[in-house]
Amino acid sequence: MRMASECYPCILDRAKFESDLVFSEEEKKKAALEELVDYMACHKGGVPALVGTQRERIIKRRSGERDPYRQLKEESNRVARDLLPVAGKFYDDAENKIEALIRIAAAANSMEFGVKGHDFNNSTFASVFLITLRERLQGDMAEVERRLKSFKNIFYLTDNAGEAIFDLFVIEKLVENGKNVVIGSKLEPILNDITASEIGPLTNVRVVPTGDVVGTARDHLSPEAASLLWNSDWLIFSKGMGNFETITEYDEILKGRLIYVFRAKCEPVAMKMNVPRGTLVASVV
Repeated sequence: MRMASECYPCILDRAKFESDLVFSEEEKKKAALEELVDYMACHKGGVPALVGTQRERIIKRRSGERDPYRQLKEESNRVARDLLPVAGKFYDDAENKIEALIRIAAAANSMEFGVKGHDFNNSTFASVFLITLRERLQGDMAEVERRLKSFKNIFYLTDNAGEAIFDLFVIEKLVENGKNVVIGSKLEPILNDITASEIGPLTNVRVVPTGDVVGTARDHLSPEAASLLWNSDWLIFSKGMGNFETITEYDEILKGRLIYVFRAKCEPVAMKMNVPRGTLVASVV
């Protein structure tokens, strides 16, 4: 997926959000934003997630802060743990267990900060989580179910902290149903994404680092992630918009074994999926 006009102010809005997290001085905020503007002016038509990666590197380099979202991530994980019983009851009460798992995974993708037009905070999410689980889910659930049943091996690409706590619940149920799951998470902190080192201690499932960029970009894959991504025996379960933005650049290679699951939090992604903004999506390729 390539940059749309809406991507430019969104990337800058998030840069301002992050600058407010790490800088107290106005001049330092302006300097970081100006460097990003210069970069965007010289790198037109790219993948939004990769332009966003450069934003992250600028702000981390200028601030010296390795993980600007650390406190927000920890808070998100606490909120998610408190809500796990709600997800568990939703799953237990569901007639269609696979759809329930997809709904939990998609609803959890709401847990993202700094996206222009996506008004999120942890306390509000906690109050509406059950409603979110019952929202409209766009996708061919019969085909999603067929894919999940037909593959023994699943490479589960995570996205945000907090959200990942629910992903672990989904993964636990997949494993209980005989699936061999490997988790792919970020090599190092970027945005509010969960990292391999953060999620690893929370599960007995194998975790591999995917790379050090926003999303799962073809030219920035770790060897471990590449070996699974290109293996036709593995179903790719891709969470979040960053993964969507990057994997759509090469998803024809993965045809027949790829499921995108996310909330369409921005207009360009919603338009590409032909759904209203804010829709929960489970799309097969």
